[in-house]
Amino acid sequence: MAQDRRFRLLKKRFRRLAIAIVASFLGWYFLYISLSAFARDFMAYPAVGNINVALLLGILQFVSTFVLAWRYTRYARRMLDPLSAQLRDEAELRQAEQDRAEQVLAERRRIENWTPSPRHGRRRR
Repeated sequence: MAQDRRFRLLKKRFRRLAIAIVASFLGWYFLYISLSAFARDFMAYPAVGNINVALLLGILQFVSTFVLAWRYTRYARRMLDPLSAQLRDEAELRQAEQDRAEQVLAERRRIENWTPSPRHGRRRR
């Protein structure tokens, strides 16, 4: 599975999205922390009435978190989930075929060794 080009594409798409989201979130978060620590006058500036810039930027932290989560789910539904489902279905099919082949081999070994099949729930008296 790891050698399948579609699996590598899936990993590449996920990695690119994850790096972009994490970088944008951490960049925005550290900008807010830096402004709070080093630009106190700017952060204390009243924006609307008694609401200052720090409070507005703090609220925007929550808004940006929800926007990034929405962006991730939207991208994942369009670009990751269909490819993932296709790969998962093929892997399950391969596993079912492999299980069936193992059952056939086990039955063949049982027949070659002349061992009776186990009887479930029946006892001889």
